[in-house]
Amino acid sequence: MKKAHRRFDMLRHTRRQILNGTSLRDEAKCATLIADTQSGKSTIVKAYLERNVVDYCYSSGLFDRDTPASVVSRQQRIVVYVRVSGASTLMSLLEDILRAYKDPRPEYGNLGSKKHRVLNYIQQFRTELLIFDEMNHLRVGAPSINARVEAGRVHNTLKDFLLDGCPAVFVGTTQASEKILSEPQIRARCIEELFLGPLSFRKPEHHTAFKEYCGLFGLMLQRCGLFPERSNFIGDRTLACIYIACGGYLGHAANLFQRAAVYAIEDGSPRIEVRHLSDAADDYTLFNKLAASNPFLELDDGTDDRMAANG
Repeated sequence: MKKAHRRFDMLRHTRRQILNGTSLRDEAKCATLIADTQSGKSTIVKAYLERNVVDYCYSSGLFDRDTPASVVSRQQRIVVYVRVSGASTLMSLLEDILRAYKDPRPEYGNLGSKKHRVLNYIQQFRTELLIFDEMNHLRVGAPSINARVEAGRVHNTLKDFLLDGCPAVFVGTTQASEKILSEPQIRARCIEELFLGPLSFRKPEHHTAFKEYCGLFGLMLQRCGLFPERSNFIGDRTLACIYIACGGYLGHAANLFQRAAVYAIEDGSPRIEVRHLSDAADDYTLFNKLAASNPFLELDDGTDDRMAANG
């Protein structure tokens, strides 16, 4: 997660140099974030928007610090998250971007008008990064000639954003990588291909990444107002159980935490406890066949580093 966030920060730093006229070049670069379903792509992006970008908005004075973080995350346009729709046409892409900018009438206008509004928004809000998710919807290699031509138009528009100085991150499943990078000029401007896969708990760097991810998620649950206290997921035995329960995938861990949060809220708990994780594993882990049994059954709320401890 930290590696991806550092790369996002680097792209934004270059964009600020372009905006301030201190960059040696006017063109921007891009990166890809590629992984299988449930690998944690969306959570990595969500964490960046809700923590890194919100903190930047506070520190740079774009928002007063008494503005709730959730409001800042929704209203800021420094980093714009675009979910690409399944239609995968140039018209639909421009409308997706306009929706991300909260345009009141994204369907209104022709292609030229919509692209002009998009470019105006990028300049007006001094956008530093565009994040395009679900890029696997791009219909490169489709059997229909018309679909391939349309995919080429989408490619050209994405390339134009880079040429105009606005960097981008392209997010998608493993099928998306070839589709995105099949355009030579986009590939030439790609500074890194970030890949996520199932983690190995025995590899120190994977163990550290998984622990950081779970720790951050516990903090995010508090920061977004769901719980008054931070949920501690990083005790050694608890963390090992979480790893088993999610099969080593960050995305499955996020789903497990979300399911456990429902049980904790229903329980009136100020945080997620082991019993809530256990109940979530009964539902989610076993249903999705991520483990043969519930790993939390050997733990209780008095075990490990104490889920109630906030340290």
